[in-house]
Amino acid sequence: MLQNTLDILRKEGKEILVCLSGSDEAQKAWLAAGGEAGHMLSARQVESWLMTGGATLPKEIAFSGTLEEFVSLFPKTNAEDSKRKVNGFLSGAVVEYKDGNWECFTCNVVVMGCCMGEYLSIVNKKEMSF
Repeated sequence: MLQNTLDILRKEGKEILVCLSGSDEAQKAWLAAGGEAGHMLSARQVESWLMTGGATLPKEIAFSGTLEEFVSLFPKTNAEDSKRKVNGFLSGAVVEYKDGNWECFTCNVVVMGCCMGEYLSIVNKKEMSF
């Protein structure tokens, strides 16, 4: 399933964010499906990318954690700017490993507010099927 999904998304030229959810099995599957080890980012690497102003990243990256963990790394001090950056990553497709299965979907984030301040929330999650 993963190989077929990635082949279709790559052929369509989509930006792809692969979330490995901390799974060695998912990492191996992504690499076997043509993912590049140099395009795999840890939480620390994403934080470094944010601190340095954000160099251009490849069209397909893999994040070691979940989508929620990825979104939580973006600073809330300037939530609108963080929303723009996160939505840049989410502009194509998200492929996430969850409970032993791969899910493929589109989504975006919005800025929400509460008594504790602003935060980013994942919305408009729509499953993609091929």
